[in-house]
Amino acid sequence: MFKRASRKSIPRGLTLIELLIGLSITSVTCAVMAMLINATATGTSTQNDGRRALVRLQSLKATLDDEFTNTRAILATGNNYVVYWIGDQTGSVVAANSAVNFSELRLLEIDNSGNLNIYCCKWPNGTSNATILANDTLYAASTDFYATATALKGTTYYSTNTIATGATSMTVSLDSASPTSAKYIHLRIDLNDGTVTRQMVLGVNLLSPSAPW
Repeated sequence: MFKRASRKSIPRGLTLIELLIGLSITSVTCAVMAMLINATATGTSTQNDGRRALVRLQSLKATLDDEFTNTRAILATGNNYVVYWIGDQTGSVVAANSAVNFSELRLLEIDNSGNLNIYCCKWPNGTSNATILANDTLYAASTDFYATATALKGTTYYSTNTIATGATSMTVSLDSASPTSAKYIHLRIDLNDGTVTRQMVLGVNLLSPSAPW
């Protein structure tokens, strides 16, 4: 008897349904992976933004802490501003007089563009002693210091130093009803980075408070 020849197995191709199912699974897998990648990227970006904001706030705190620790007296406070006296300066051309001179008058204020600025005297390099003496005005105790500092903005020897941007409000409180008697200043500043508003809160004890005059 002759053996019947065996039929060779023929490879079977994918049906249309199987192909569609495979493509669907691949699409879902890719979509899930894309979501995970996007979530990871968003989380990393958020963390980086948070770190940058923290560094920004800490830097501003350090600047203002140093500024007011070394302040001798607060002269005036109001909506979004503080005027203060940094005291008689060692090595100054002007003799120590325990009073407020132009070169010792400073203003911390939020301007109309949301910049938090320190306005202060800055004599250009090479300014002669005669010029300094002629311009270093001595102010009386009855002076309206906010009006005076505001009028000085943009003048030759009164410079602007921007220490923060995106500032929306500043609230100032003291431990005394009389500014020049204050020994402690509390600041709350709101800063907006275009997305989130963050708050900086700082309390500073004046190191050597001394009312002028």
